[in-house]
Amino acid sequence: MTNTLGVHSLLFTDAWTAASAKAAIDCAARVGFDAIEVLIFDPATIDVAMTRRLARDAGIAIALGMALGVDSDISSLDPAVARRGEATVRRCLDIAEEIGAPCVSGIAYAAFNRYSAPPSEAQKNQVRSALARLDGYAGGKGLKLGLEAVNRYESYLVNTLDEAGALIRSIGARNLFVHMDTFHMNIEETDIAGAIARNADLLGYAHVADNTRGTLGAGGFDFKAFFGALARAGYTGGVTVESFSNARLGPGLAGAIALWRCQWSDAEATAREALAFMRAELAAAAHAARPW
Repeated sequence: MTNTLGVHSLLFTDAWTAASAKAAIDCAARVGFDAIEVLIFDPATIDVAMTRRLARDAGIAIALGMALGVDSDISSLDPAVARRGEATVRRCLDIAEEIGAPCVSGIAYAAFNRYSAPPSEAQKNQVRSALARLDGYAGGKGLKLGLEAVNRYESYLVNTLDEAGALIRSIGARNLFVHMDTFHMNIEETDIAGAIARNADLLGYAHVADNTRGTLGAGGFDFKAFFGALARAGYTGGVTVESFSNARLGPGLAGAIALWRCQWSDAEATAREALAFMRAELAAAAHAARPW
């Protein structure tokens, strides 16, 4: 079984209008990706029928990412905010069902936010309870929900693969998985290969980004070690490139992720280079992992 190779929609645009969505989807399909990931901040802003139609016409699959906001934070001790967060994840799962995506994955356990204090035990227990309910909801639809381990400056509670795996195991979830992201792993993991090996049974999706989040392979991240660890773990899940530039992102999102430099200007060229890079690294890792 081969990995599904995808590209994040934010490589092309941070808007999801009819025109920008068509341009992004058509370019992703033209370059040769299997899937394009669409990020959901607010489910109400996603035109599901349009997205499904454009992807069908282009012959490409849709992957769905998500990130909760501070007003829909499952870990919040404000009951209304926490309820809104759980409802948001449920709606994202509904959208996955409507759009034909197999899962939703991202910051589904807290907000995309820089917290000033760690979560309390009460908050951790609250998140476990919410995720247990969401695990059942996803399973009832035949879907999966991924927990993306992100760095300490973008959320809390799940910063490492081990934390994601421990959270999933603590509630005995059957429909949750660990979502890897090399940009965040580069910051938070002390032993990337070890973290992958320890959580191999729960790995379900991967964002591939260099340490600068710029052109894939042009930074300092050790991709050979990463892809080698995936091959040894028998990972066959999705692999999606994340490469961002303020040439394509507006000031709001660029500011949220501290993207101050223009990393590249040509989105299609960047996407083509990334796809070739991922194919080459996956092939080399698979060859090296063979027992002969």
